[in-house]
Amino acid sequence: MENDKLEKLWRELKTERDELRLQMHLAKAELRDEWEDLEEEYAQAQQKFDRFKKETGELAGEAKQAMGIVVDEIGAAYKRVRQRLKQQ
Repeated sequence: MENDKLEKLWRELKTERDELRLQMHLAKAELRDEWEDLEEEYAQAQQKFDRFKKETGELAGEAKQAMGIVVDEIGAAYKRVRQRLKQQ
């Protein structure tokens, strides 16, 4: 995965997160709990992403692949949350 592609995926993930955060105040308690878990995952991923970039200048092959997987997993979870918000 190229750095530019990973950077773009990360920006898209952040945008998705920001949009969902605005909607969470209306969500039910169960969905809020899921959101809090996702916020922890996002924070951990953000730290890893920042650390990798700082240490390497750009992400190395395996690190890029791992971050790509994390971004995809969190993105999929955000899509699930968005669907559940629409169902409320």
